[in-house]
Amino acid sequence: RTTRAPISIEGALTAAETALSTPGPRPTALVCDDDKLAAGAYKAARRLGLRIPQDLSITGLDDLALATAIDPELTTVRLDAELFGEHGMRALLAVLDGRTPEEGDIPVELVVRGSTAAPSGS
Repeated sequence: RTTRAPISIEGALTAAETALSTPGPRPTALVCDDDKLAAGAYKAARRLGLRIPQDLSITGLDDLALATAIDPELTTVRLDAELFGEHGMRALLAVLDGRTPEEGDIPVELVVRGSTAAPSGS
């Protein structure tokens, strides 16, 4: 049995460098599933001489304090982590009890900052 460790900033850097330096059209945006991974993508973009957001837009998820500590500040999606955990726990308990979990959305907010722009030439 193997356990998959969460990707690190260094892992995100490596993945982003690969995505951005592979032959063919370069992506105009990277959508990262958390703000720490976005920080790794920032490092990769800078190592490759890309400017954020002029050459590459980057977004994250969580709206951690890190999002405003990097330059340009990170566009991210803010969600209520406590509510997210509560919904997840209720769903888990329902499944363990043999019931179908309740459906429902968790409100999120897009926090637009300086890391995103229209692709060049648009």
